[in-house]
Amino acid sequence: MRVTALTVVGFVLLAGCFGGSVETTDTEIPPVAQRPTPSADRDLDEALSPEREKSPQREREQQPRRRAQAEGIERAPQATATRRPVRRLGARHRVLDVVDGDTVKVAYRGAEVSVRVIGIDTPETVHPSEPVECGGPQASAAAVRMLTGKRVRLVFDPSQGRTDAYDRTLAYLQAPGIGDFGLAMIRQGRAAEYTYDSAYARQARYQAAQRTAQGTGRGIWNRCGGVDTALAQPAPESRPRPGGDCDPGYDPCVPPYPPDLDCDDVDGPIRITGDDPHGFDADGDGVGCDS
Repeated sequence: MRVTALTVVGFVLLAGCFGGSVETTDTEIPPVAQRPTPSADRDLDEALSPEREKSPQREREQQPRRRAQAEGIERAPQATATRRPVRRLGARHRVLDVVDGDTVKVAYRGAEVSVRVIGIDTPETVHPSEPVECGGPQASAAAVRMLTGKRVRLVFDPSQGRTDAYDRTLAYLQAPGIGDFGLAMIRQGRAAEYTYDSAYARQARYQAAQRTAQGTGRGIWNRCGGVDTALAQPAPESRPRPGGDCDPGYDPCVPPYPPDLDCDDVDGPIRITGDDPHGFDADGDGVGCDS
């Protein structure tokens, strides 16, 4: 019996050592703390130690990213503004002398330059080998009124070259209060459209203005039949007198049209109260023959 009891006790002890369950206490074993990765160490280090000395270059590189993260946005690069080309107007040049209806002298780059206006032709008044032509004095007088003392812009046309056979500069004239001087002369019937050798930029506009002037019999198209006509027209009628036959478009009294009168034929200034068949108001300010 003693041997049997000892055998049973031995088997119980062996079962406890090799195959039985082991009871644990109520205290939990704390989990093993994981060691931070090297990168986590750096971030933690920087967060806990802001005073830590850093590379100046790295600090400059990090600042924009940190500002963007703090604002919660990534800044988009600003678009570069497109610069529009600036249109530069030509300089103005003082008119020194009006030679005749289509030629003037201007102060240009420190010199006196003779300018032949592109696209127009006026009756002769100063040609050395030709007589004064019908309408020439009136054309010159109109040019004097529009240009004397003015500062004009020269507009060049590559299709016509820079100078003519007489070494005159070829250009259009832009005058203050007048605009295109050549066009104004054609509209008043003081000049004819003129194409020298090849078409110029403003040709169609000038030709249309001439057709209108011809259709209404203005200036040279009334008494002279155009340019290149000998000066043989009768002397102007007597100056208008109050109480006579007056055109309703003028104040004081001006004889009705036709015949065509110039500012030399009347006592100016003349206030324009209606139509202006005589073309006294060259600058369109409502007052004719005022200069």
